[in-house]
Parts: sequence; C-alpha cells; structure tokens
Amino acid sequence: MELQQLRLFLAAAESESFTRGAERSFVSQPALSASISKLETEVGVKLFTRNKRNVVLTPAGRKLLQRAKLIVGECARAKDELKQHEVQRRLRLGVINTLSITAVARLIEQYRRENPDLKLDVFDSSAADMLKLERDNRIDLALTTVQEGPPLNRRFQCAKPLFSEPYLVAMSRSHHFSKSKVINIKDLNDELFIGRSHCEHRVLIQNLMKQHNVKLNMAYVTNQDDRALALVEANIGLTIVPAHYASSRIITTPMAEDRYQRSIGFEWGENENMNEITQFVDFASTASWAYSES
Repeated sequence: MELQQLRLFLAAAESESFTRGAERSFVSQPALSASISKLETEVGVKLFTRNKRNVVLTPAGRKLLQRAKLIVGECARAKDELKQHEVQRRLRLGVINTLSITAVARLIEQYRRENPDLKLDVFDSSAADMLKLERDNRIDLALTTVQEGPPLNRRFQCAKPLFSEPYLVAMSRSHHFSKSKVINIKDLNDELFIGRSHCEHRVLIQNLMKQHNVKLNMAYVTNQDDRALALVEANIGLTIVPAHYASSRIITTPMAEDRYQRSIGFEWGENENMNEITQFVDFASTASWAYSES
C-alpha cells in the first residue's frame, strides 16, 4: 500500500467519482482506476461499488477512508515539521484573467492541499497589467501568454509553455450557426455579439473585421468571462473565446480566417524564491489544461 494510492483513493471517495477524483489529483481517469484496482487487489476487498452515475464506498472502503485520512494527514504534518519553521514559504503568482477560472481554481486548490505550509498569493491580471505587477515586485511568477524565443518582458528571463490553443466562435446550442463546421468572417456581419473587452486577441479580431468590411452588432460588452459565457448560453449573442473554454453548455466553432493560436505558460526571472517557483512550475506542468470543461 503506497501513499499515492491512498491519496487517489481519498480523491475518488471524497468526490464520489473516479472522473472528478482524477481531475482533482491531476492524473488521468484510467490511471486513477488502475491505482484503486491495484489497491483493492492488495487489500483483498472491494472498496467501491461502481455504477453509471457515481461510485460509492463499500463498508470496507468506509473503514479505509478514516485510516487513509489519518495517514495522509500525518504525512503532511510530518513534512511540515521537518521544514525550517522560521522561514515562511511563500509564492506570489500572477494569473492572466482570460484563463478558465475552473482550471485555475483546481490547480490552486490541489497545490495548497499538497503544500499546506505555503502562503500562496494569487493576483488576477490582464496581460498588460501583468508586466506592471512584475515591475513593482508584486509577483514571483506569471501564468500568462508566452511566445517563442526570449520573453517580451526583459525582467522575465525564463519561460515554460504549457499549451497552445486557437480562438473559437462561441454560441448557444440553439443558435442558427450551431450546426456549422466552420464560420466565415462575413457570416458574422450584423450578428449580435458579446464583446470581451479584456481579451488580448481583441485587436487582431477588430483588424480582421475591418479588412473584410464586417460590422458586428454589439449586444453587450464585459470584462468578465463568466458573464460573457452566460450571455452566450442564453443566446444573447456570439463571442470569441480561447478553445479551452469549450463546454457541453455551448457550441464552439473555428473561424476560417482566424488562424492565430495563443500559447499559455509561465514566465519568471531569477530571484531568491527560485525553489518555490521551480516546484510550482513542475507541478502545474502535469495538469491538463487545453480544452477542459468549464
């Protein structure tokens, strides 16, 4: 019986789902299922009753649940006690505000769970304001848009890409474009549109519209993605979002003339907190980001 097996068992038991447990643990669902099956073989009893909707602990599973909480908790406390308590672990993270909050929250929650002694300060920011946060020495690490080659911010000497994604046209499931495989830019002429004023892709889209003499019928402008997606879902209008915002509640379709892809990753500079930076970057690199449910 290994500690990681108990951690995965707890994740599945507390979420009552192998899928949600895998997301919470940043592993694939097959990997979590295999770990639990191996654990059941080792202990010689079934720990879960599986059905189509969820998984439920067996009586043996409920007994193990209490022990597993104690074991994992004691391991975390032992780890804390072995550290130098006179030094407060701290990491200041800037997060671009065009990332799905669902994916960001899952990452932060899991990292805090694994590092209970760490003070993790998180700052939401636009791509432009991220540079100011770094110049003012308010963040150690930025989760933002990155490009090939040296970072644009000269104070950020290091970069680690996580994933790349296109921008897609988002619409309600009842929209008249919802069956389209691709949307041409001229299709958007005079369509009701939800403007995302904070989007770093906005200027490029505006230039495309001018080139093709397309005028949008602006129904709503917001700097909050949850509002934009709620308006799209309610069929108030279309919008353009990064691909990882795709969900079962809306339809997302590529636009023929928009071939741009953004790359999301970390940027940071040399400082005295390199150990915490490296540890967090390595942890986040194991997460599944692209095309996640939101």
